[in-house]
Amino acid sequence: MNLYSNILLIVMRTTIGIDEHLIEELMRIEQGVSRSEAIRRAVEDYLKRKRIDQFMSLASSGLVDMDWRKAEQEELRAIKRLRRKQ
Repeated sequence: MNLYSNILLIVMRTTIGIDEHLIEELMRIEQGVSRSEAIRRAVEDYLKRKRIDQFMSLASSGLVDMDWRKAEQEELRAIKRLRRKQ
């Protein structure tokens, strides 16, 4: 039995219009891979950067407390109090 026999890869073939100069530049950067692979990598990189931007926007909004050190200290104090009560 092949180790990868249970992996299902779904691929969507599509036709899109992309400026040929962009494709040429991408292929210079991503040497040794197919156009499909280069475009897949570019899209993955774009999505990763967008998710990071969204996270950073949320982090700076004040809705998320980014000071984990303060929360950690409070948690450690609570643990010490519980141990004293035992």
